[in-house]
Amino acid sequence: MNSVEPSDASHLMQVRDTNVIVQPEDASQPAEHTLQELIDRIKDLSEIPSLLDVENWFSSLLVSQRDFHPYRMFADRSYARNLIVRGPFAELLLLCWRSGQRTPIHDHGGSVGVVMVCEGLLTETMYERMPEGHVRPQNTFKRSPGSITGADVPDIHQLLNMQPDDKHMVTLHCYAPPLSELNTYSPLSGRVGRWREGYFTGGAGI
Repeated sequence: MNSVEPSDASHLMQVRDTNVIVQPEDASQPAEHTLQELIDRIKDLSEIPSLLDVENWFSSLLVSQRDFHPYRMFADRSYARNLIVRGPFAELLLLCWRSGQRTPIHDHGGSVGVVMVCEGLLTETMYERMPEGHVRPQNTFKRSPGSITGADVPDIHQLLNMQPDDKHMVTLHCYAPPLSELNTYSPLSGRVGRWREGYFTGGAGI
């Protein structure tokens, strides 16, 4: 068996259960950050971060239920979108899901999005758009606590809590720039629903 020399270790990639390969900022000495430090970073941004930037922030994030407890609020009719911080270049939200709650099939308009599972088991289905305009599923992933998934601008997906009735799910989301428009899709027709800027102010969403 061939061994990896110490000098090569810093070039290894971190691969998570996601369509995205996450490269740490410094694999030899991985930094660790708190939720408050991430909030401060988003407030201090001077430009829109890339998808890789946000993935790196999440991969070094140390977060406990005590940290996000002030934002851990559920709703009965739909999953709850609880705004943590919103700046001109990015926003951070905590989404809380009861069993059976789900998003529509959607993209993120002109924003990238990164999700970390904090509690429960996330089901994510990726879709492709057909020439006729409707969408069809490509892959479905089950993501456990600590998993990170990233969605680039053209990606179409759906997030679901498919756990039993008594199982809640909590996920941390960062969008860059903050959501201003997104599209929803159907597997049955080519009709596209559009959600515009203003609806998302304060953390509202689909």
